[in-house]
Amino acid sequence: MGYSAKQRKVKTTVEGADALVKDLKAMEEAAADALMAAAKAGGKIALEDAKRNCPVDTGALKQSLHLTEGKATAVKATVQVDYDKSLKYGTHVELGSRNRPANPFMRNAVDDNQNKINDAITAELSRAVGRKI
Repeated sequence: MGYSAKQRKVKTTVEGADALVKDLKAMEEAAADALMAAAKAGGKIALEDAKRNCPVDTGALKQSLHLTEGKATAVKATVQVDYDKSLKYGTHVELGSRNRPANPFMRNAVDDNQNKINDAITAELSRAVGRKI
């Protein structure tokens, strides 16, 4: 089974989302901060898993794994688990090459932890708006 180089995006559905969205809108600018904190909480789970499952030869790829913050608005925030792009072989490890099988440790970090990521995002958003889940 092959993998494309397309990024895996996580979309979360929150029970009681209508009330939560209303609370976030009432927070105005603080909503972007709450959404970023929630995105980072989910991203940290994927980052930890990617580090745990990253194949190690020299250890440079594993050591370079990090979480990058993207944009945050009142309705959306993004984070990305990534590696140092100066390590040209990172893509070959993840996606494979002609002479090397794929070892999708980053994609699997998201796929295998979807429920944990969703729970972390929901918990952080609920905390931010003062709701109990």
